[in-house]
Amino acid sequence: MNKILLGAAYYDEYMPYDRLETDIKLMKEANLNTIRIAESTWSTWEREEGVYDFSHLSRVLKAAEENDINVIIGTPTYAVPSWLIKKHPDIMAYTKNGREIYGGRQHFDLTNPHYRKYAEKIIRRLMEEQLPYKCVIGFQLDNETRAADAAAPETQKLFIESMKKKYPDINEFNHEFGLDYWSNRINRWEDFPDIRGTINGSLSAAYKKFLRDVISDFLSFQASIVREYIRDDQFITHNFDFAWKDHSVGLQPLVDQPEAAKCMDIAGADLYHESGEKLTGAEIDFGASIARSIKKDNYLILETAAQGLTQWLPYPGQLRLQAYSHLASGADSVMYWHWHSIHNAIESYWKGILSHNLKPNREYYEIKSYAKEISILNDSLIHLKKHNKTAILLDERSLTGLDEFPIKDGPDYNEIYRWMHDCCYKMNLETDVVYCSDDFSSYKLLLVPALYSASKETIKKLRSFVLSGGHLILGFKSCFSDEELKIYSDDQPYMMTDLTGISYDEFTYPENTQLIFNCDKTSRYAVLNWMELLKVNDAEIWASYDNPYWKNYAAVTHKKADRGSVTYIGCYTESTFLEKIIRKLIDTELSKDIILPNETFPLIIKEGINTKGHNISYIFNYSGKDERYSYHNNKGNILLYNNDIFPDDPKEIKNGDEIVIKAWNLCIIEEI
Repeated sequence: MNKILLGAAYYDEYMPYDRLETDIKLMKEANLNTIRIAESTWSTWEREEGVYDFSHLSRVLKAAEENDINVIIGTPTYAVPSWLIKKHPDIMAYTKNGREIYGGRQHFDLTNPHYRKYAEKIIRRLMEEQLPYKCVIGFQLDNETRAADAAAPETQKLFIESMKKKYPDINEFNHEFGLDYWSNRINRWEDFPDIRGTINGSLSAAYKKFLRDVISDFLSFQASIVREYIRDDQFITHNFDFAWKDHSVGLQPLVDQPEAAKCMDIAGADLYHESGEKLTGAEIDFGASIARSIKKDNYLILETAAQGLTQWLPYPGQLRLQAYSHLASGADSVMYWHWHSIHNAIESYWKGILSHNLKPNREYYEIKSYAKEISILNDSLIHLKKHNKTAILLDERSLTGLDEFPIKDGPDYNEIYRWMHDCCYKMNLETDVVYCSDDFSSYKLLLVPALYSASKETIKKLRSFVLSGGHLILGFKSCFSDEELKIYSDDQPYMMTDLTGISYDEFTYPENTQLIFNCDKTSRYAVLNWMELLKVNDAEIWASYDNPYWKNYAAVTHKKADRGSVTYIGCYTESTFLEKIIRKLIDTELSKDIILPNETFPLIIKEGINTKGHNISYIFNYSGKDERYSYHNNKGNILLYNNDIFPDDPKEIKNGDEIVIKAWNLCIIEEI
């Protein structure tokens, strides 16, 4: 792939009238080069069992081929035809609420043999139909795949088999999961009770992990079919999404994305966020960090909002700002959901590039303008590689652990993660995402939010990171339980008391408590939702609790360990205080390795190395007023400055030069 992919999802099947020729012409005029099709059209293609009609598919592929437009085809398995459920109602997932009712999407049991049989048939027919077309560049497996909380007896048997394999001795299984509690002990595998009724957090979490594994297996099943048909120049991807609270907010709890992506060539992501006054770019940044982490490489943005939901309507210029923010983060595509707004059904008011009148509009002309810019600057912007020195450790099991044992009225796992991530983002400290299975020894600074579920192997890796010269910020509720959520019966944080120089066995919800930062004892900072009472052995106290009852306990500590160090944050607090802790750590331990720019949000700076080996700097202004920026890198050429582009006559810039970034605008500089 040598061109940045720009485009949208296109559904010929949804259109109120035939306008394929008009749409293709408008796309070409808008400098768009890719469409994503077919992912939700099973019932259109197979209207009754074994009776196929691929006319919509073939006419779109023919039009794309004739107009030099790339096509990514999605397998249609995330929504099934009604005749299939009539024939095999057991395909619908059986959950705590009983059998799911047909109508929505992704309410199917992915382990169901009937579902897999018919899914394979439609995928094979689809692959055969597309074979003649050179415009097809890749395939998307399913769509934001879910396991639907499936818990049919047959599905639970598969889970029990996985437990038997992991714990051949049933006594060990009972001990690890603490099943003697409330007489939940299982003395024979044949007596395993219905998982839907469990009160055991460890068992519940293990089943959630099993369902994540089911998704990985299902996507691998689809990939194995698709690979029988694809050319060497085609790729397989999937549109991974994120945890959701009115928009994308963090790590997806339902899918082990790195594991699921092992069968794919490139990761894809669907990322949605607020716009207008609420646009900060933080969602784009955290989504990019996770998307890059899935395959440790560049990735595709397969869905993001053009107009989107009513409350997301972007200000003029914001779509352009967002598009370049994706590219600055390592994306090789920007694709919208969707080209046209839909006139029926549940997503009628999730608007696409074109509104319901299907005419060119403000969004269309803005995309047309910057798509042309991107096509001109393509060779300098594509395949941008990030070389960050800071990473954030994310863990699916810990996310599940805090779901099973939440902080009362407090932050969940993703809120704690975003607390750390967003603080770094606004400081212009670029971060990667790593997982417990990764090698994170190459980083200088590692932030660990709420690693509630930490195996001994993971804790050993953290220790090795510190003892080898790494600097660790270890957040509260870390190293508390093992991989099955069994709480360690020792001082906390488990296996880290010597490196942290502290221990604790008491924690509470704060009342009338503030923080005293020892570098500035005149200021006070809020303690929110959670606090651990840290007993100091041989660590520096960086912050204490301002409370007559808790004043003898530490809140934040720091200890050097050989060449590295551990900063332990024992409470949840406001972001301004967290920023002070991170800055103090960098000033104290990392001033030679990490240089923070003077600029902070709303000026956001992103850097990377392009395919020519040149450093690319993006400077974004995420605000409605002009901001001044002082360039601080080697001499370079300005490729884009506010609304001006310099492809043939570059404008030179050198260290110390000051420029003004207009409201909701940006500058791109390539070092020379």
